[in-house]
Amino acid sequence: MSLNSMLDAAARGGTVEVEDGWTQGRAIYGGLTGALLLAAIKGRLRGSSGDDPRGSAPHPLRSMTVSFIGPATTGAVEIDAEVLRVGSNVVQCQATLRQGGELVATALAAFGRHRESSISVTPTHPMPGMPAAESIEAFPYIEGLTPEFYRFVELRQVGGSVPFSGAGSSGLSGWSALREPPEEFHEEHLVVLADAWPPATIQMLSGFAPASSLTWTLELVAEIGPDTVPAGAVLAYEATTDAARDGYAHTHAMMWHPDGSLMAISRQTITVFG
Repeated sequence: MSLNSMLDAAARGGTVEVEDGWTQGRAIYGGLTGALLLAAIKGRLRGSSGDDPRGSAPHPLRSMTVSFIGPATTGAVEIDAEVLRVGSNVVQCQATLRQGGELVATALAAFGRHRESSISVTPTHPMPGMPAAESIEAFPYIEGLTPEFYRFVELRQVGGSVPFSGAGSSGLSGWSALREPPEEFHEEHLVVLADAWPPATIQMLSGFAPASSLTWTLELVAEIGPDTVPAGAVLAYEATTDAARDGYAHTHAMMWHPDGSLMAISRQTITVFG
């Protein structure tokens, strides 16, 4: 089942069969989990008006927070979404993902109507200067060595070091894209790519140790859709570790459109067992 097929199934709600190959360690890749939850929410919004469940939500996505409660494995998962409140400008929704009767992930999403405002602040972190994406070799998928979902995403690292290399740096940067571009680029595809990079802090570990996302918030600065993002877009990414202690790391990352405009800010709390 392709990525878009899984997103279509999630948009209809109920049981979704997560294809083999979309794992990170023993669990389903977090970016896919977030995208499925978002697809379910948008399907619920569209379904309530009788429209195509994979169409656009009434308003652009502004923020989404995912809590990873337990590991979900490939196979059947149950997804349910509900609309919490419909305001004149903002719609708030929630979705849950269960497997084997256990709750494994939840998401809250806020959609907001475009509004004119007198406030406009230029992003304080411009897109970093990086070599052209095509000049950098992408990480390969190597069975048993790299995460399985690398079959589907393409990462070209510029700054930072590889995981578990005992590096002194705690940030990273590079280019990211889907290996098979969708027919149209939607918010769900951005969610898939936003979590594709390894946690920036694990490059500081001198040997392998488990690490996983505990919570993840993605804030969309730009309105994302086929009219604003090319289907085969290669997006710039830069992550910074804000703090790390007591087995938890706190990071923020930014993603830029190919034209250099800021698209999204990603914030994570990460558990590190090492």
